[in-house]
Amino acid sequence: MVGSAVRAARRRAGVSQAELAERAGTSQPSIARLEKGQVSPTVITLDRIARALGSDLVIDFEPQSE
Repeated sequence: MVGSAVRAARRRAGVSQAELAERAGTSQPSIARLEKGQVSPTVITLDRIARALGSDLVIDFEPQSE
């Protein structure tokens, strides 16, 4: 789910994986693995990616249904 959200945000911003990687201070293969759901990124990494895309990272908790 995180990977698809990153991919969607990157596409909305109109940037390539390579450009996002450069802006976020990581590698293109790292972005590709994240988008494919092969890794679990830290909140710090997600924040760097969000900032690189000109976005804010929002984390939310929803109540459990009883």
